[in-house]
Amino acid sequence: MKCLYLLVLIFCLFACSYGEVEAPRLNFDYAEEPIKLIEHVDGNWEKVCVLGPYSDNAAASELLGFQWPLESLSSVWANDGVTLLLFVKSREILNYYEVARAPYDFSVFSNSCIDRALSSFSKSGSKVVQTQV
Repeated sequence: MKCLYLLVLIFCLFACSYGEVEAPRLNFDYAEEPIKLIEHVDGNWEKVCVLGPYSDNAAASELLGFQWPLESLSSVWANDGVTLLLFVKSREILNYYEVARAPYDFSVFSNSCIDRALSSFSKSGSKVVQTQV
């Protein structure tokens, strides 16, 4: 009987734990500058929205202006090593990717959206800056 209780307890503990979800990754050749997102992400997206570490569903909704289930699709809400890039057209997410924060830390643009025409980036010292496409 004790084994049965132990098995039930183990089952409950596993059922209560959450699995960390990771979004698809977007990797760049950082040796080639500037990094032009239009060359890395297909589709006719209008803007890229950036959510930094520990952003949650509420932050995504506030930035986008509509509900989007960030916490079930990305690990950014629990992972300080990534930034989430959301590629948006009208009120729809066409693509989303997690990007490592090194060597380019896109989290400096957290909680903002950038027009497609301005979605080119380079490094100035240790800081990431926008450039025209």
